Amino acid sequence: MNQNNNNRIKYIAWIFLPCILAFILQYIATIVVMEGKVVYAMGTFKGSTVDELMDYMFDIMLSAATDGSIYVLYAVVGVAIFVTCYSKMFMKGKSYSLKGISKNVPLTLVGLTLFCIGMQYISLFLMNALAVAFPSWMEEYENIIESAGLTDEITVLMAVYAVLLGPIIEEFIFRGITYSAARKIMPYYLAIFVQALLFGAFHLNAIQGCYAFVLGLGLGYIMYLYDNIFLTIAAHIIYNIVGTFFSEALPIAEDTVFTLFFSVLFALLVTYGSLICLKNGAASVKDEASFTDI
Repeated sequence: MNQNNNNRIKYIAWIFLPCILAFILQYIATIVVMEGKVVYAMGTFKGSTVDELMDYMFDIMLSAATDGSIYVLYAVVGVAIFVTCYSKMFMKGKSYSLKGISKNVPLTLVGLTLFCIGMQYISLFLMNALAVAFPSWMEEYENIIESAGLTDEITVLMAVYAVLLGPIIEEFIFRGITYSAARKIMPYYLAIFVQALLFGAFHLNAIQGCYAFVLGLGLGYIMYLYDNIFLTIAAHIIYNIVGTFFSEALPIAEDTVFTLFFSVLFALLVTYGSLICLKNGAASVKDEASFTDI
């Protein structure tokens, strides 16, 4: 009994520890990069007054390049830590091959593609609806996006983080460690909900948090079906690539209430169809240890 209680406490802790550790890593990365930028500014300053030095220093510290450096440093260190934790705790015996987790690879790939497209539309419609209902939320979101450098003039470092490193670290945190730990002590549907809720809260703003929560539900369900972190990483990367570089190119018919309604309905049907394809393509849901075994 004591062993069972210790296991439950261990897994409950690991539901929340990755988020806490991620915030700590972000804080440390910010300090390290900022100190480095201060040294760089002092070494390259060509002016003659203290005011000029301070202006020059703040321009460098508050630049998009600095934000990109912080995110990339956090992600590189975080990936190393979270991959190691996940590998040691939850990866034993899991398949790395798509053929090993899918009984119909083409159907799985179609489902994955449709999922990314459908979720992009759902995210856009949800964001627009929240912007109308809560204008202050949208203003906060736009300020965050602009300050992070996720604009038309996105930096190389921020692009690398947004479409590659960010999805990898977030998948290992939420669909990897958080979901797997939650799955040990609760039913799969609650584990999916918990990791999605934490995934939304992790973004620290209402607009992004809402659509990240919805995305997290879908990615969590894919993780449940295939029990393979690399499949959710692939889906997250594709989703972010489309959202970062091609969101404005997505055709949206919203000239009238009628066309908007059918656009939303189409997005929901595409997403639902993608989940059906993914479910039918899954070889089997692995019978991992769950709350009934603790």
